[in-house]
Amino acid sequence: MRAPPASALLAGLGLLVSSAALAQGWVDPPGRGGAAPAPAPAPRSEPAPAARAAAPAPQKAHTAPRRVAEEPRRPARSTIHAATEARRAARLARTERPPLPVTIPARPPVAVSDGQMRDWAQASQRLARDYLASISGPNGAALAAAPGFYGDQVVFHGRTMTVSSLMSEKRRFVQRWPERRYRPRPDSLRTACNAGLAVCRVQATVDFSAFSPDRRARSQGTVDLELTVSLAGSRPVIIAETSRVVSREAVASRE
Repeated sequence: MRAPPASALLAGLGLLVSSAALAQGWVDPPGRGGAAPAPAPAPRSEPAPAARAAAPAPQKAHTAPRRVAEEPRRPARSTIHAATEARRAARLARTERPPLPVTIPARPPVAVSDGQMRDWAQASQRLARDYLASISGPNGAALAAAPGFYGDQVVFHGRTMTVSSLMSEKRRFVQRWPERRYRPRPDSLRTACNAGLAVCRVQATVDFSAFSPDRRARSQGTVDLELTVSLAGSRPVIIAETSRVVSREAVASRE
């Protein structure tokens, strides 16, 4: 057999080379055994709606600690209230200053000797005896002499009144009991004087009896009498009078 020419060999070699190059660009077909093709890549699965709704949860969980961390920086209500009260108290302290104390000048002490104190005590006891003797007299004489025993104002059984108001009290009393007797018990007069106030207090135990002919009523008993006598003026005067009944016996007289 005659060898093919060189040109034919070159042409065949070129066909082989080109066929090999083309073969590299193809995927080998499946074999006759029916092998399953390679699985396609799985598509990306979309999250379920519930998963989508739950997705923001990590953000809440992430932000919650931030709120917890921020809360300690917020002042408590009690602290705010205390600070407000403190500012209010400071403001009141600046605006409401305590009033200045009022100083009442005291009456200058009166220089009184022991002899003058004895004179005051004797004058006060004498005034008390004269007063009891006066109200034991007839109505007219008792009412006429009564204003001379008192000062301009009198504290009569705890009530402060003028002499005219006191005379109204005395007038009603003597009209109710036209006949009266007041006798201080011997050695019952006790006197205490205050030099600074120029007053003496006289206490006495007095037996009394009173009779009303029109009502045919009689009353008798014992009272503790207390008179406060002022000696600051030109004469001693009664500025307070009070009494307390120790015992009383009322007798109604009948025809």
